[in-house]
Amino acid sequence: MSQKRSRVLPVVLGAVGAYLIFVIATVMVWEPSEKTPDDLDWEDRERHNLQQIATLQPGVSVDQVVLKLGSPTFSEAYSEPSGDLIQILRYRTHRTEGDGKTTFNETTPLVFRNGTLNSWGDAALQKLTLGNSG
Repeated sequence: MSQKRSRVLPVVLGAVGAYLIFVIATVMVWEPSEKTPDDLDWEDRERHNLQQIATLQPGVSVDQVVLKLGSPTFSEAYSEPSGDLIQILRYRTHRTEGDGKTTFNETTPLVFRNGTLNSWGDAALQKLTLGNSG
């Protein structure tokens, strides 16, 4: 009986040792998948949106912006009489009410003309609105 125990113990210790080596190797080489903006919690998403909007340049495409910022919180689109397509993507950038709901006044609008970024911010949106009313 003691011979059986003496044979089992090295096998068990070997299996435990192999498992520990496997776990250590996995932890050392494992890289977490990169989160997309859509995976971030609301606070990190606001911070991310602010940082990315600060780096934008006029002329980038809608697809490039969505790749950087993720899905917009709100979006609108219309055609002007000239035939230009206007798209407005709104991204949450700050919180004004702690009610768990995102409203327009908690977002930054990005204005696209024919698929390219034209301007952003509330002043840009007002200028667009005023330009279309006259």
